[in-house]
Amino acid sequence: MRILTKTLLFTLSFSLAFACKQNNQNEKTEETLLVQNEQMELSSIPSATVSFENKNVSAIVKSYLALKDALVETDGEKAKSAASELVSILASSNLEGISELETEAKKIAETTDAEVQRTSFDVVSNQMVQLVKSSVLTEGKLYKQYCPMAKNNEGAIWLSTSSEIRNPYFGDKMLKCGSVEEEI
Repeated sequence: MRILTKTLLFTLSFSLAFACKQNNQNEKTEETLLVQNEQMELSSIPSATVSFENKNVSAIVKSYLALKDALVETDGEKAKSAASELVSILASSNLEGISELETEAKKIAETTDAEVQRTSFDVVSNQMVQLVKSSVLTEGKLYKQYCPMAKNNEGAIWLSTSSEIRNPYFGDKMLKCGSVEEEI
């Protein structure tokens, strides 16, 4: 009887261990699929082309959109690089009224910390809205988008070439949080 009990306990223990291992493998596979799906969502929106009568504004908007996309991906290195390009274009553009935009873009270019970059990105986005509204759009569409939860629930805006929400303030944590406020 003892041998039968020991055999039964051994078999039961082995079965439980095997079932737990299979469950862990299934969970890891599900996690991998979720991560892959989120990465596909981040890159699945094609960048539309926008052009302005003033070619400097077109270049500024293009750099701004690259910065926004880097923050959507929560990639501090890419954001730093895009902000550096934006600063360079702003400095050579000879446009008036862009000093605050340039100052905040420089702050983004000085760090790779995406959370710090997002703080200045809010100011950059507000300045960009003013810039594009005062310029003549010749091709494409821009969407002013809004997330009510950004900046500790104060809310923040950004510009996008797609009406589909890709939130630069939260990235993959809350990728689709927000709404289109206005088409420009």
